[in-house]
Amino acid sequence: MNRLEEYEALLQELEMPMPELDGTLERAQKRKSRRNNVFRPVIGTAAAFLLFVLLVNFSTPIAYACSQIPVLRELAEAVTFSPSLSDAVENEYVQPMNLVQTDGDVTAKVEYLIVDQKQVNVFYRLFSDVYTKINADPRVYSADGTAPPPCSYSSNGWDEENGELRSITIDFVDENVPDSLRLNLKVRDFSMSGNEEPLTDAQVEEDFFEPIGPAEEEYIAEFEFLLEFDPQFTAVGKSIEVHQTVELDGQKITITDVEIYPSHLRIDIEDDAENSAWLTKLYFYIETDYGMKFEPVSNGITATGSGDGKSMASFRAESTYFYDAKHLKIVITGAEWLRKDMEKLYINLKTGETGELPEGVAFHSAKEVNSGWILEMKAVQREEGHHHQILGHQFYDAQGNVHDIRSWSSTTLEAEESEDGITYIIEEVPLADYHEEEVWVEPSYSHEWFAENPVVVEVQ
Repeated sequence: MNRLEEYEALLQELEMPMPELDGTLERAQKRKSRRNNVFRPVIGTAAAFLLFVLLVNFSTPIAYACSQIPVLRELAEAVTFSPSLSDAVENEYVQPMNLVQTDGDVTAKVEYLIVDQKQVNVFYRLFSDVYTKINADPRVYSADGTAPPPCSYSSNGWDEENGELRSITIDFVDENVPDSLRLNLKVRDFSMSGNEEPLTDAQVEEDFFEPIGPAEEEYIAEFEFLLEFDPQFTAVGKSIEVHQTVELDGQKITITDVEIYPSHLRIDIEDDAENSAWLTKLYFYIETDYGMKFEPVSNGITATGSGDGKSMASFRAESTYFYDAKHLKIVITGAEWLRKDMEKLYINLKTGETGELPEGVAFHSAKEVNSGWILEMKAVQREEGHHHQILGHQFYDAQGNVHDIRSWSSTTLEAEESEDGITYIIEEVPLADYHEEEVWVEPSYSHEWFAENPVVVEVQ
């Protein structure tokens, strides 16, 4: 039973006849609480009620929990995608908000924050009686309206119905979360009346080349909220120096630090300048001194890169913060690499001829249309239901000029549909305003490697 359920049970018990109150305080004393509060046992209805009133009046988290049990239960359901955020809610590590704005036919409401030294998780709702399917593009700025330190975004709730709880993760890389931020939400309408004429093939192709995100005039509402963070949250977290070098697949990496926050855990890495490949993914898990296992983050921001290369410099895992682990182990089982001699790959779009391609990847097709080329690459599906990225965000012409890839999509080619009985993912990439026959693309990786025996790094 979690704490919110215990509060609810205590409320119900206080409404029962007096004989039923026997043992209420003893049960309350046995609650799990990382605050380690201790209460002397008292017997009697009046004493039990007094204790409960004192808890409510002198403990803000308990008072809020008792008044908002159904709402916090909904928050707990909304964070099931993240074990770390679930633990934060379980331990009442939530800053309640009540910020509401209306713009035209849309209302936005910011309800909760889960914030620590390096990450902000915003929980909000969108309401409209006019639009049936809406979503928001988030951006944050410093309190004075200028750009914030470098940060990454991840949104959950793309498919949520109007009025349901959504979330945004704002992950700060090198600098700490400031005391306040301005959250900007620009709302788009995805409602469909069901009367639209089907798009022609030409219209579908043209739409595929549009940049990600609508033009400014296509937004139906815009909101800006000032988020002020409680200092007791933004100061929480710790960094443990590790400075251990390990060899993986003939490459050397140094684990410099492990950072532990309520919302996530970070493994910070430096790669050796002599390495022949960039580290693009690390396959690992965290194990505590009493055998609990914490997996890498699977939904949201999983890693951040270094500024001077293509290697990932910090990997995210579920947090051990709410568990009293004295020692940790980083258990490395494999890695994904990008060889430095494979940073650009040659493709003849007309003939399908290619240079060396990443492991498990093949040219699938290329079609020239009015807006450019539509390139399709296929890769062996690594696991059921999983799509990994094959190509990067840029491509080059024969003169070395750089072009941006504005969007891409991915579908599954099932085993029963493929010629060799293998399930593939098909990545479709538009090369906008490009009509040359030869192109050089950036792969996301060159190959995977798996350790015969896991590489274990002790963290004290």
